Amino acid sequence: MAAKLSRQQLVRGVDGLEPYPAMLVPLAQGGFEVIFPNLPRVRSYGITRDVARLNGVETLTFELGQMVVAGEDPPRPSRPERLIPDEEEPAGSELVVLEPDKAALRRRLGLEKREKGLAMAATLGRLGRK
Repeated sequence: MAAKLSRQQLVRGVDGLEPYPAMLVPLAQGGFEVIFPNLPRVRSYGITRDVARLNGVETLTFELGQMVVAGEDPPRPSRPERLIPDEEEPAGSELVVLEPDKAALRRRLGLEKREKGLAMAATLGRLGRK
């Protein structure tokens, strides 16, 4: 069983996450698959390129977050210019670099710094009592 990481270790792990190269591959039935060369079990899909990118970022963020929480070191991302194109890739495939959403990951892990009084101000604002 893995030891529980300290808040400082989690913050360091999240802050150290790097962008990863990803392939947007058009699918015959429509839409796009997102494939990460450095993370073979991580895949995502989207009906458009933009949706595929957004879903790719979300999936990448989740996977890297799981690794950080487990105390694992994520694999180093390849430099995009060093990746060799696959001759079997369908026409329209595109190499992109996706940045994990560190802010979302910090929120999910409860790592955001909070200033005193902001939570109450936000609550009162929602209630119309600003």
